[in-house]
Amino acid sequence: MTPVVGLAQLGGELGYQSLNVSSNPRSAALGGSTISLSDGDISQFFMNPATLDSVDAGSIFFHLNPYFADAFVYSLAYSFNIKGTENFAVGLQYLNFGSFDLTDETGQKLGSFNASDYVFFIGKVHQVGPIALGGTLKFLNSTIDTYSSSALTMDLGGVFRINPNWSFAMVFENMGVTLTDYSKDSDKSLPFDVRLGTSFKPRYMPVRFTFTSNSLIRTNLTASNEDDDRSSETIDKVLRRINFGTEFLLSKNFQLLAGYNHKRKQELRLDETGGGAGFSYGFMLKIKQFQMRFSRAVYHAAGGTSFISIQTNLKDFKKIL
Repeated sequence: MTPVVGLAQLGGELGYQSLNVSSNPRSAALGGSTISLSDGDISQFFMNPATLDSVDAGSIFFHLNPYFADAFVYSLAYSFNIKGTENFAVGLQYLNFGSFDLTDETGQKLGSFNASDYVFFIGKVHQVGPIALGGTLKFLNSTIDTYSSSALTMDLGGVFRINPNWSFAMVFENMGVTLTDYSKDSDKSLPFDVRLGTSFKPRYMPVRFTFTSNSLIRTNLTASNEDDDRSSETIDKVLRRINFGTEFLLSKNFQLLAGYNHKRKQELRLDETGGGAGFSYGFMLKIKQFQMRFSRAVYHAAGGTSFISIQTNLKDFKKIL
């Protein structure tokens, strides 16, 4: 199997690109990635382990994303503490790419094969005054037919709270080593990245704004075949690094979300029109002990993908029983 590098979007140079798939509806609705939201939502630990400082022990989260074609993404997370220590969390992200035709060099069908990725997470947080520092150890495995690759990586993150309504965050993600590769000729590097983000809610407004800056270590985020009028402007290059998100806090039990990802729009829009690419939206609904989220992100004029999750706390059921 010979890898093919596409020039329409960036990403062919790095391996384990499933790490960049949104692992929860909230981040998906707010532009694709969020690292500064620390308000009890355990799903944010996939993006920044420092957000675990706000998560109650016993929180459990499940997420389903019917991605594209036959691909599905599943995420699961659980938080706990050990006596005398601060919060821990474990998580699993599984991406099933579906089944593919197996052919020979002449195109003769020989059968079929499957491809999948999974990532196992274990994270911990430590509180130092208004600063939360966290780390996540991740084991990655990718399988294509009989070929497989694995890696061990770490995320280090922090959240600094200026006040209850304003926080800053920084994450160094996917620092590690490849343990095994698909073949001796494979030469894929890990998708190391540095992210900065902030979330703030104006005092008298039921709205929270989130800005997340990505790919800070990369010097160029434009594909080689993009038209000059799309990528030459300085403002375009800046906007490609920032995801924008807004949460409308209508009540404790219901919220609306909207986001924009400029990089996604520029890479996936049609020449004549954007077709909604780059925009995303969603909502949160809380019913008794259950918090449910739904979001949809538009990737192309042909459509997008939906994200569904549910979160609860197992300790709440003990109180009822």
